Amino acid sequence: MGRTVLPFTQELYREEESWKAFRRALRKEDRELFDELFAAARYHTSACTCAGRAVPFEAILMSILVEERRAARDLSSRIGELERRLSKEQGECPGGS
Repeated sequence: MGRTVLPFTQELYREEESWKAFRRALRKEDRELFDELFAAARYHTSACTCAGRAVPFEAILMSILVEERRAARDLSSRIGELERRLSKEQGECPGGS
């Protein structure tokens, strides 16, 4: 008989469980970040399932990277908007200087 493949959600929880000692060794604020990373992976469970990777952790990492990239892009966009506003406000100085 062939090997039974676990649903990806179970693979994800198994992987997260395997990092439990590492998580416990982190400072509290870092544990929260660690939890957020696995939450990002859970958000992309359907994509991970479709990836069909032999090593599920590869799909987990890619999910985390996608979310981190999204956050970086959003922050970059917000910074750009703030710079445009600041530049516009500096250009509208009273007295024309």
